Formats: sequence, structure tokens, C-alpha cells
Amino acid sequence: MDHARSQHPNAVLTPTGRARMVACVVEAGWTIEATAERFQVDAKTVRKWRDRYLAEGRSGLQDRSSRPHRSPNRTRARLRKRVLHLRRTRRWGADHIGHELGLAPSTVGAILRAEGLARLDRGDRATDPEPVRRYQRDRPGELIHVDVKKIAGIPSGGGWKTRGRGYAGDGIISRQVGYRFIHSAIDDRTRLVYSEIHADEQAITAAQFWARAAAWFDARGVACERVITDNGSCYRSGLWHQACARTGTTVKKTRPRRPQTNGKIERFHRTLAEGWAFTKFYNSESARLAALPGWVHHYNHHRPHSAIGKRSPITRLDNLAGHHS
Repeated sequence: MDHARSQHPNAVLTPTGRARMVACVVEAGWTIEATAERFQVDAKTVRKWRDRYLAEGRSGLQDRSSRPHRSPNRTRARLRKRVLHLRRTRRWGADHIGHELGLAPSTVGAILRAEGLARLDRGDRATDPEPVRRYQRDRPGELIHVDVKKIAGIPSGGGWKTRGRGYAGDGIISRQVGYRFIHSAIDDRTRLVYSEIHADEQAITAAQFWARAAAWFDARGVACERVITDNGSCYRSGLWHQACARTGTTVKKTRPRRPQTNGKIERFHRTLAEGWAFTKFYNSESARLAALPGWVHHYNHHRPHSAIGKRSPITRLDNLAGHHS
């Protein structure tokens, strides 16, 4: 470890402190013992840095790597490659790999950590063994991601977190309020989003949502060229295809068992849940519903987005004035 990088530059035994210590001996004529007592170190430490200074000058006071010049017991390169190959292709743990190759599990673990493969969710997903490739479309409207997120409804007066499990104030032990379905559309290029909440995810609801979403994007100068969804039943329906045809939008589907194809809308829905749905107490479903437009406006106009350089999505629509406020 490079201690000079982990300590304050004027600490006692950084290169600056060592120079002061050596100067007491070499220039001021202090004894080794007196200098050691002054700097609260062992006399052997003072001798070591004095001798390095006399042999190499100021450069001798710098930290040196603790790595040995030779490592005769280091695992051979061929074996290290086999460890990494088995991790990436078989997703085996350190115990299994060690048994297969005749290595200690701790040795295998050290090799995996050194290569950043100690966790199975780092670079070798079973569904995508290739490195993740991120992309971004060249122009607004070139690709719109659409999906639905299902969340539990809120009973009047709030849920169990505010009233306790099994609340029976109105004589009902368990009040089932069903679910709500958030339909959202996000532009791949700008991350501009349009979102609504409905009581279902049926084909007619999805089709009507798309008509309003496309009109909303069009009002902001974004022509929806293509739309991508998963293979849910509402998106396989004739109503969905007809709605997209009326807006001149080409329909695309995600690849089977590849949810990351639609990852931008999946990530938005996670942000929506954290920032709107569950971030505060709502005493009714209508109160939460009323808060949605304001949160979406904040997301589009004011919230910095890390994927677009900490800018808000609306600022990427530089073709229209008046939408950046």
C-alpha cells in the first residue's frame, strides 16, 4: 500500500516528514536516539531513512512497493486463465473451481477479485455473457420505449405502514384495494417521459395511452418513429398495432428473455417508484394520483439525469424554445 497517498502530506512519516527527520541527523547533527524520540519512532526507522537518503538523495525517501521481486508460489498464468474461463462460462463459485483445478478456494477467490469477477453479477450474467453495450439513439423520437409498472393501490386513510397491519377501525380486518398500472413512454435520445396511471393494462387502455403519449411528444416537436415494448398481451393486440399505425409509428418488440433491451423504461419506473410512489405518505390513492403530473414535470424539466451529462431531459430538445424552463 502507498501510505503517502493515504495520509496527510505533512504527516510524520510521509516523504515530507522523513525529510525533516533526516535533516535533524544529517544537517543539525542530532543523534539517532534524540531524533527517534523527537519524531516518536524507533531508532531503526531513523537509521533506515538516513541511509536511504545518503544513498539515493530525496528520491530515497519515497515509498516503495511492498510487492516482492519474485513470487515463486504465484499461481501459473495458465491456471489463472482457466479460473477466469470457468467463472465466465460456467458461473462456478470459488469452491467448485478450486476442486476442479486443484487450487485452494482462497486462491481462486483472490484471482477472481483481482480481475473484478468476485461477484456473479459483474460482467458474466447468465442471460448476457457478452459485455453490456449501452446505446443511445441519434435523434429524438427515433425510438420510444413503452412499458407498464404494476403497484398496489392505497386504501382510504393510508396503508398498513401508517395504521398498522390488520387495522380494523371500520370493522374490516383486511381491505383489498387492488392494483394500479403505470403506463409510461420514454424517448431514447432525450429521456423525456410521458406517464399515466390506470386501473388495468388491457389492450384498449394501452392503445388509448399511446394515442395521448404520441400527441404529447408531437406537441414538443418529437415525431415518434418507432416504439419498442415487451411481448405483453396488450402490445401483441390488434388495437395496439392500429394505434401505432395511426401515429405513423413502427412497432418493435424486445428480444425474448432480454429485458435489458427495454432497460431505459425499466430504470425510469424504478426511479418513479422511489421518487413518487413510495417516497411519502399518501392518505388515499387519489392523493398519490394527483401528485404524479408534478413529479413527472420535475423529472422532465428539473431533475439532472446522469446518463445525459447531469442535464434535465427537456434541455436536449434544443430545437424548441420555451420548453427548457
